Amino acid sequence: MNVNALAGQITAPLAVAVGILICLWGYRLVKLTLGVMGFIIGAAGGWTLGLSLGTGNNGIALICAIIGGVICAVLCIWLFFLGIFLLGASAGAVVATALFHAAGNQPQLILVLVLALVFGVIALVLQKLMIIVSTAFSGSYLVTAGLLHLLTGGQHVSPLWFDQLQHGSAGILGYVALVFWLVLALAGGSFQYRGRRRWEEAARNETRPS
Repeated sequence: MNVNALAGQITAPLAVAVGILICLWGYRLVKLTLGVMGFIIGAAGGWTLGLSLGTGNNGIALICAIIGGVICAVLCIWLFFLGIFLLGASAGAVVATALFHAAGNQPQLILVLVLALVFGVIALVLQKLMIIVSTAFSGSYLVTAGLLHLLTGGQHVSPLWFDQLQHGSAGILGYVALVFWLVLALAGGSFQYRGRRRWEEAARNETRPS
């Protein structure tokens, strides 16, 4: 088994588990969420860089992904506002990429970057709301992409695990994945919003004088 296939078999189920955690409890575990999302973003960038440095050598790409993930995770936790921006930006990139892939088209880089930038800025302005929205949609995407990779028997790992839908028409599978992603994201966002209101109300009650 090559490194690429092994990485796919390891990261896909891990993405499902982490995605559920982020989708349902991203707001409450915000620092952990920032670290995880930072690691994912850094790992994706490191993987791409590693492939460009050593064409055909997936071992180099895997090492670069780990190093990039660790560095970006530390930065996102240490620099809180950077983490919030990247959290929003990642959600924007996820939304754009998922829509392109579900339609069976290659993502247009400039549109993905623009939407990521817009979401990142909005996240800085509306922190509480965007933390919930970003974590719900990003976590749901990790679950969907990981499940899709496992169900289709993917043998190659890509940063977003949507390699089966990158070429040609996605067909019914792409639309099912898109609907599942949206429904899970909305359910996760609703769950987090109700939980945030309960936590804030409980905190106010604790600070009131007897």
